[in-house]
Formats: sequence, structure tokens, C-alpha cells
Amino acid sequence: MSDKPSAARALKFWLSDTYNNLGKVVLVNLFWTACSVPSILIGIHTRQNFSPLAFLALVVSFLLTSPALGGMFYLSRKIVVNDPYLEMRDFFDGVKKYWEKSLILLAISLITPALILGALVFYGQLARFHPAGVILWVLSLWGIIFFLLMQTYFFPLMVTQDMGIKQILKTSLFLALGNAGFTVIVVLVQIIFLALFAITGIIFIGGISTICLLQTNAFLEISKRYTGEEIRKERKKEYKSPKQFFREIFMPWKYD
Repeated sequence: MSDKPSAARALKFWLSDTYNNLGKVVLVNLFWTACSVPSILIGIHTRQNFSPLAFLALVVSFLLTSPALGGMFYLSRKIVVNDPYLEMRDFFDGVKKYWEKSLILLAISLITPALILGALVFYGQLARFHPAGVILWVLSLWGIIFFLLMQTYFFPLMVTQDMGIKQILKTSLFLALGNAGFTVIVVLVQIIFLALFAITGIIFIGGISTICLLQTNAFLEISKRYTGEEIRKERKKEYKSPKQFFREIFMPWKYD
């Protein structure tokens, strides 16, 4: 089997993992939703009365979701590698083990794009009066693109490698640049689905945990290029009755 990462293969496994673990996906996402209540309330207020201070409060409030993200990515890793000892307790183990690194990585993931977007607005205004503004605007645009590519691997690296934050950032940049085409496809799919999840409200039911599975599958797909080891194997498709399917959506605590 070729070591070249396949976006189609990663996306196929992602959809399969989401479908086969729908109960877990929904249940852990509900924890994330509970942690995001302050940011939802602040977001509603910010939409009605926008101010830089309110926007800053919105960004900071999202940091409360970091423990849930640590647990979700830890559980996602076990789902993707088809761990036979997978349990819901793994989510809470991940919260306990990775909350600190998750907090730092989430802060970087929120603050960095906010600063770059601010720079884009500023340099966009400057470009109207000085040619240097155009150059700085383009550099800022490339900066946010590269950051989005890097961010794809932050949390999967966190739960798979014993690395410090600086090493995670450095390795993420290396992986993004070394697999640019693959990562661009993953990021575009992620943006499209996040937009759809947000519009439909699915983001509060299972949207974020689904994205966790997407990033984990993407990371595992490119890992074999460097390790030469195929961790994940093709699995037999699991067929579910409509009763099972809807039970896992509306009663995720009763999954088998």
C-alpha cells in the first residue's frame, strides 16, 4: 500500500467512524455544548451590541470548552484506531490528562486567527492609501491560511505524542507544509461542515466531536508516511436498523 496520504480514504474512514459511533459522538458533544453555554450567551449579546471588549470576552469564554476538547480528541483517537477496550470513561480520562495542553492549544487556536483577522482589516484600510498595505494584507492572508493548515494537527498530536507545546506547533507546521494538498482538502471539508453544522444547529448536537474525528483521521492518514506503519485497517461495514440509528441520536446514553 502506498504511503502517500489519501484524502478520499481519510474522509471515508471519518464518515464511517462517525456513523458507527454516533451515540458516543452525540454524548461527548453534549458535554462540549454545556461548556460552551457562556460563550453562546456572550455571543448573543455581542451580536446585538458589538464592541471590541465583548468580542474579547467571547473569545476568552470559548476557552471553557478546552477540557471537553481534550476528552473528545482522546476518545476520537481510540475510535479511529478501533481500540477494543474503548469506553466512555476514556472521555473523562482525556479531560483529566489533557486539559492543560488543550487550554493552551485552544487559546492559540482562537487568539492567533483573531489577531490575524484584525491585521487583515487594518492592512486592508492601509492599502487604500499606501502600496505597502497591499503587501502586508497578502502576507496576513497567507498567515491565516498556513495557521488553519497547522491547526488541523494540534490536538491529534497532543493525544498521540509526548510533546511540549512548542514541539507540537513546530511539528504541525512541518506536517502541514509537507502534506499541503492533503491538508488543504481536509481544512476545506472542515470549514464547509462547520458552516453547515452552525447553520443547522447540529454543531451543538454532534458537530464538534465529528470535526475531532475528521482531524484525527487526517492525522492518522499522514502518519503512515513517516512511520511506514498502517495502524488502521479496512473494517466491515456495520448496518444499523432505523430504530438503532435514531436511538443513538436521541438517546445516546443507551448505545450498545
